[in-house]
Amino acid sequence: MRNGNYDVEQYVSDLREIFANESNEKTITDRVKPLAKRLAAEKAWFKDEYRETDASQGFGVHLLHEEENHDLAVFVFAWEPGKGVGAHNHNTWVVVAGIEGQEHEVRYDRLDDGSKAGFADLREAGEDVLKPGQVVSCGYDDIHGVWNTGEVISVSLHTYGRHLNHTNRSVFDVAAKTEKPLIVIVEDH
Repeated sequence: MRNGNYDVEQYVSDLREIFANESNEKTITDRVKPLAKRLAAEKAWFKDEYRETDASQGFGVHLLHEEENHDLAVFVFAWEPGKGVGAHNHNTWVVVAGIEGQEHEVRYDRLDDGSKAGFADLREAGEDVLKPGQVVSCGYDDIHGVWNTGEVISVSLHTYGRHLNHTNRSVFDVAAKTEKPLIVIVEDH
């Protein structure tokens, strides 16, 4: 901590300690949630550039930290109004803390067993809105879609057990019942 503020460096140190001593996904996310909330509430580490988005994808992904083996990746996501990512999985645990604006999340249940390549049968299972000061988590098998339904850029802190482009995750077309790989453009700061 510098000047009494909780910063990314201290957050990463705390993540490493949790990751070294815990293997249960729920225990890890339960321990990360209050730390993510604390970091998201701090403003000293936050840069204006974290609000920048990539026009081709409708959101910006700003890498704050990643271990050399791609574990413990920390990002700031900036979502343009009306933009997001449809139903997708992570194949790792994730903790998301709201910083600015709002994000609409729709959760899905997978009805098929995943054995048919490129096919997925999903059913909507619920929805929430993430606002500043709130924290949510997703597990390895969870599927959700996220959209900025507000009128201003939405910003959130995302902590992954493994870098999101190194988990073989998928995006789903719910109506067409298809599944394909999901890779996003990441800005390294």
